[in-house]
Amino acid sequence: MGDRAKDVSARAGGPRAPRTALSSAAPLALFSLTTGMFAVGVGALAALLVPGSLARALVWLVVTIAAASCAGLWWGLTPVPERLRALDRAVATVRPRGSGTR
Repeated sequence: MGDRAKDVSARAGGPRAPRTALSSAAPLALFSLTTGMFAVGVGALAALLVPGSLARALVWLVVTIAAASCAGLWWGLTPVPERLRALDRAVATVRPRGSGTR
């Protein structure tokens, strides 16, 4: 009985290791952190253009939610290969030219 379970597990790709699940979630976590900080920053900059404390808070909230929602929709609706190409292009522009894989 144990041999059959091993055969089924081997055909199905084996049990997934927690490390694999963690590494597949890393791009989402990095994207969420980066776009969240960007959304808050854009909201704060937009709020500086509005006079009045209540209106300023409302503009900050609306712009932050709009920017974060657009980023979330982009992540959810873009196919994975295109998303990875776009993220790789963004990383390549930030990475210094001399740093390569060793």
